[in-house]
Amino acid sequence: MIDRRLTPANRRVAARYLRGKVKAKNFSIGFEEQCKEGVVDLLNAPNGDRVSQLCLGDRVRVFERFGGFAYVQVKKDNYCGYITETLLEPCSQLSHWICVPGSILYSEANFKKKEICDLYFGDQVLVINDDGTWAELNDGGFVPSCHLKQLEIKFSDHVFVSRLLLNSPYLWGGCSRKGIDCSGLVQLVLHACGIECPRDTDMQEAALGKNVERSKAIKGDLVFWRGHVGVLIKKNVLLHANAYHMSVVEEDFDLVKLRIENSNGGKVTSVRRI
Repeated sequence: MIDRRLTPANRRVAARYLRGKVKAKNFSIGFEEQCKEGVVDLLNAPNGDRVSQLCLGDRVRVFERFGGFAYVQVKKDNYCGYITETLLEPCSQLSHWICVPGSILYSEANFKKKEICDLYFGDQVLVINDDGTWAELNDGGFVPSCHLKQLEIKFSDHVFVSRLLLNSPYLWGGCSRKGIDCSGLVQLVLHACGIECPRDTDMQEAALGKNVERSKAIKGDLVFWRGHVGVLIKKNVLLHANAYHMSVVEEDFDLVKLRIENSNGGKVTSVRRI
């Protein structure tokens, strides 16, 4: 069974390796580009619904440009969809990533000067000079040095990283501090710790860690329901992005289980240990 979310094929074009497996008018190896803005929607169709988001610097493989949109496969999780083509640019060298929930790109190395744009956790940039207080970027602007880590340096504690995103607003398909959903939260957190992670809850439940008995769940475990996931930050406290609070919150694990079950969300389907 082909998973359309992860299969670069839309009838007009498909990845060359899919020849003979799917129907398409054209087959292509595509070419790599990167996202040139932070928090960019990935859509299920041109002008369609958001299914995920890209961060600044995220790489994609472009298979088609059509009606102002690019049909792409995202490198970090293989998710496929459409992005406004003007939000992509040729790939360039990147050196650092934003390691705090949110930052600001300033026009000068002075916090009293005009800001250029917001930056978010996970955004990737190229630093050309860093005096220890301010980092200058290649395409202009300055970021506080303390808001950056080199690309190869990751966090080691996903529970700590999870708590950095507390009170972020809930957004279906969201992947950033600006707005995030349950699986987007888990993915963003694990990527910040250098752990590969798929995009959606069913993929995460199948791929991440090892299964443990529910009665033996501990701090750091991921808890899955049908279509939902959260992180245990204590044995009986769950951190999750959810539509009930429309936010990322910490709450009593037993209360969460009861509410989800009473709203026809079912029982916990598994607990996975990273």
